[in-house]
Amino acid sequence: MNIKAKEVFKTELGTLYLGDAREILKQIPSSTVDAVITDPPWGVGFDEYDDFKVFLDVRDELYRVMKPDSWLVAFIATKRLFDLVPLLKKFEYKWLIVNINLVSSEKSRNPFGGISNYQAIIVFSKGKPKTYLKKPDVIFSTDLPILEEMPKDLQYKGTYTALILISMFSKEGDLVLDPFAGYGSIPLVCELFDRRWIGIEIDPIKYEIAKKIISEKKIFNIEKMKKELKKRGQIGLTQYMNK
Repeated sequence: MNIKAKEVFKTELGTLYLGDAREILKQIPSSTVDAVITDPPWGVGFDEYDDFKVFLDVRDELYRVMKPDSWLVAFIATKRLFDLVPLLKKFEYKWLIVNINLVSSEKSRNPFGGISNYQAIIVFSKGKPKTYLKKPDVIFSTDLPILEEMPKDLQYKGTYTALILISMFSKEGDLVLDPFAGYGSIPLVCELFDRRWIGIEIDPIKYEIAKKIISEKKIFNIEKMKKELKKRGQIGLTQYMNK
């Protein structure tokens, strides 16, 4: 694929693009993706790129690039479930998977003032795809034994969770698309378990961290890495936009 992006990082199995999913998805050929597994923006104020509308903007492009019988699997804020399901009209809603956080965060709270201990993962289909691994619809959020340091970031998704989803909804050699790749958990697990992959990330800092995580196949202290990148000024929005 000859896709134009601000920056491109490649491995033998996949490619990570720095850029806007709304633009990059248009360049992916139709009916080429076996599964979309992603953590889209929730619109709950995480950062400047956390715009729920972007997920809605790309829904038709996601449908177009997916093969006739394929899965769309996405982490989603519980408060967005009733907003999202009626808007994904082309897809068929299949199920809800619960991702339980083993380590709670005081920063993540439910509407009743308590700590939020789980995330929702919605499963949609295009056509009639099959699953490849039978698992319960409850997953404990944790990591594979590739931790260098604890990531300490609310937007990071555990690699064990990613592995379960990838194993359920794709097989070896399949092409997995993550249009909101974040820190690279899903591309990393694709690397480790022989899936081809495409990742897209608009945030230049997350993109830099994802490159390191994917290339070194280890999880680092993301909070610390973000501070170091900002402090050294190696990457930033102004430089990114003016390249």
